[in-house]
Amino acid sequence: MTPRNTPFVYVLWHLYLEPLCALAGVYQLHFMPRLYFSFMPSTSIYSSASQITYDQLASCYLFFAFIEGVLLRVVDDERIWRWIVFGLLLSDLGHCYAAWSEMGTEGILSAWAWRGKDGVTNWSTVLLARGVFDSGKSWHY
Repeated sequence: MTPRNTPFVYVLWHLYLEPLCALAGVYQLHFMPRLYFSFMPSTSIYSSASQITYDQLASCYLFFAFIEGVLLRVVDDERIWRWIVFGLLLSDLGHCYAAWSEMGTEGILSAWAWRGKDGVTNWSTVLLARGVFDSGKSWHY
Protein backbone atom coordinates (compact mmCIF):
# COMPACT_ATOMS: atom_id res chain seq x y z
CA MET A 1 0.00 0.00 0.00
CA THR A 2 1.65 3.21 -1.14
CA PRO A 3 1.48 6.42 0.88
CA ARG A 4 -1.72 8.33 0.31
CA ASN A 5 -1.64 10.98 -2.43
CA THR A 6 1.42 9.52 -4.13
CA PRO A 7 1.34 10.82 -7.72
CA PHE A 8 0.52 8.13 -10.27
CA VAL A 9 3.79 8.62 -12.16
CA TYR A 10 5.80 7.56 -9.09
CA VAL A 11 3.57 4.57 -8.43
CA LEU A 12 3.80 3.51 -12.07
CA TRP A 13 7.57 3.92 -12.19
CA HIS A 14 8.58 2.50 -8.81
CA LEU A 15 6.08 -0.33 -8.47
CA TYR A 16 5.77 -1.53 -12.06
CA LEU A 17 8.12 -0.21 -14.73
CA GLU A 18 11.45 -0.13 -12.93
CA PRO A 19 11.07 -3.56 -11.30
CA LEU A 20 10.33 -5.00 -14.76
CA CYS A 21 13.38 -3.24 -16.21
CA ALA A 22 15.52 -4.58 -13.35
CA LEU A 23 14.24 -8.12 -13.98
CA ALA A 24 15.06 -7.73 -17.68
CA GLY A 25 18.59 -6.74 -16.63
CA VAL A 26 18.80 -9.81 -14.39
CA TYR A 27 17.80 -12.06 -17.29
CA GLN A 28 20.22 -10.43 -19.71
CA LEU A 29 23.15 -10.48 -17.28
CA HIS A 30 22.65 -14.16 -16.46
CA PHE A 31 21.66 -15.56 -19.84
CA MET A 32 22.52 -12.98 -22.52
CA PRO A 33 25.43 -10.89 -21.23
CA ARG A 34 26.57 -9.97 -24.74
CA LEU A 35 23.20 -8.32 -25.34
CA TYR A 36 23.47 -6.51 -22.01
CA PHE A 37 26.94 -5.26 -22.99
CA SER A 38 25.62 -3.90 -26.26
CA PHE A 39 23.92 -1.21 -24.14
CA MET A 40 27.17 -0.22 -22.43
CA PRO A 41 29.47 2.49 -23.80
CA SER A 42 31.39 1.28 -26.83
CA THR A 43 34.61 1.48 -24.81
CA SER A 44 33.40 -1.44 -22.65
CA ILE A 45 34.38 -4.92 -23.75
CA TYR A 46 32.48 -8.11 -22.91
CA SER A 47 34.54 -10.96 -21.48
CA SER A 48 33.09 -14.38 -20.70
CA ALA A 49 35.78 -14.73 -18.02
CA SER A 50 33.94 -12.04 -16.03
CA GLN A 51 30.61 -13.91 -15.82
CA ILE A 52 30.81 -14.02 -12.02
CA THR A 53 30.78 -10.21 -12.00
CA TYR A 54 27.74 -10.16 -14.29
CA ASP A 55 25.98 -12.66 -12.04
CA GLN A 56 26.74 -10.54 -8.98
CA LEU A 57 25.39 -7.43 -10.71
CA ALA A 58 22.29 -9.41 -11.68
CA SER A 59 21.80 -10.27 -8.01
CA CYS A 60 21.90 -6.55 -7.16
CA TYR A 61 19.29 -5.85 -9.85
CA LEU A 62 17.14 -8.63 -8.41
CA PHE A 63 17.38 -6.95 -5.02
CA PHE A 64 16.32 -3.60 -6.55
CA ALA A 65 13.36 -5.30 -8.23
CA PHE A 66 12.33 -6.76 -4.88
CA ILE A 67 12.68 -3.43 -3.07
CA GLU A 68 10.53 -1.61 -5.61
CA GLY A 69 8.19 -4.36 -6.71
CA VAL A 70 7.47 -5.77 -3.24
CA LEU A 71 8.77 -3.65 -0.36
CA LEU A 72 7.39 -0.34 -1.62
CA ARG A 73 3.98 -1.99 -2.05
CA VAL A 74 3.71 -2.83 1.65
CA VAL A 75 5.13 0.41 3.07
CA ASP A 76 2.58 3.17 3.50
CA ASP A 77 4.77 5.60 5.46
CA GLU A 78 5.92 8.50 3.26
CA ARG A 79 9.14 8.96 5.28
CA ILE A 80 10.17 5.35 4.76
CA TRP A 81 9.36 5.59 1.05
CA ARG A 82 11.61 8.65 0.79
CA TRP A 83 14.51 6.85 2.52
CA ILE A 84 14.13 3.81 0.29
CA VAL A 85 14.02 5.97 -2.84
CA PHE A 86 17.01 7.94 -1.51
CA GLY A 87 18.95 4.67 -1.29
CA LEU A 88 18.03 3.94 -4.91
CA LEU A 89 19.14 7.48 -5.79
CA LEU A 90 22.57 6.71 -4.32
CA SER A 91 22.76 3.68 -6.60
CA ASP A 92 21.76 5.88 -9.55
CA LEU A 93 24.62 8.23 -8.71
CA GLY A 94 26.95 5.23 -8.86
CA HIS A 95 25.57 4.33 -12.30
CA CYS A 96 26.07 7.92 -13.47
CA TYR A 97 29.63 7.92 -12.15
CA ALA A 98 30.35 4.63 -13.94
CA ALA A 99 29.05 6.04 -17.25
CA TRP A 100 31.04 9.25 -16.76
CA SER A 101 34.14 7.30 -15.80
CA GLU A 102 33.87 5.19 -18.96
CA MET A 103 32.77 7.88 -21.44
CA GLY A 104 34.47 10.94 -19.96
CA THR A 105 32.95 14.38 -19.52
CA GLU A 106 33.03 15.16 -23.23
CA GLY A 107 31.35 11.86 -24.09
CA ILE A 108 28.57 12.39 -21.55
CA LEU A 109 27.96 16.01 -22.62
CA SER A 110 27.96 15.15 -26.35
CA ALA A 111 24.50 13.59 -26.36
CA TRP A 112 24.20 14.16 -30.13
CA ALA A 113 27.12 11.75 -30.63
CA TRP A 114 25.61 8.95 -28.54
CA ARG A 115 24.55 5.72 -30.16
CA GLY A 116 20.87 4.98 -29.51
CA LYS A 117 21.90 2.44 -26.90
CA ASP A 118 24.06 5.02 -25.10
CA GLY A 119 20.88 6.96 -24.41
CA VAL A 120 19.41 3.90 -22.72
CA THR A 121 22.51 3.56 -20.56
CA ASN A 122 22.76 7.22 -19.67
CA TRP A 123 19.08 7.93 -19.00
CA SER A 124 17.80 4.63 -17.65
CA THR A 125 18.75 5.59 -14.10
CA VAL A 126 16.04 8.25 -14.08
CA LEU A 127 18.14 10.21 -11.64
CA LEU A 128 15.96 13.28 -12.05
CA ALA A 129 12.74 11.46 -11.16
CA ARG A 130 14.21 10.14 -7.93
CA GLY A 131 15.66 13.52 -7.05
CA VAL A 132 12.32 15.25 -7.62
CA PHE A 133 10.54 12.57 -5.59
CA ASP A 134 12.94 12.90 -2.67
CA SER A 135 12.76 16.69 -2.77
CA GLY A 136 9.02 16.45 -2.18
CA LYS A 137 8.06 18.22 -5.40
CA SER A 138 4.70 17.14 -6.79
CA TRP A 139 4.13 14.92 -3.77
CA HIS A 140 0.69 16.37 -3.17
CA TYR A 141 -1.63 17.56 -5.89
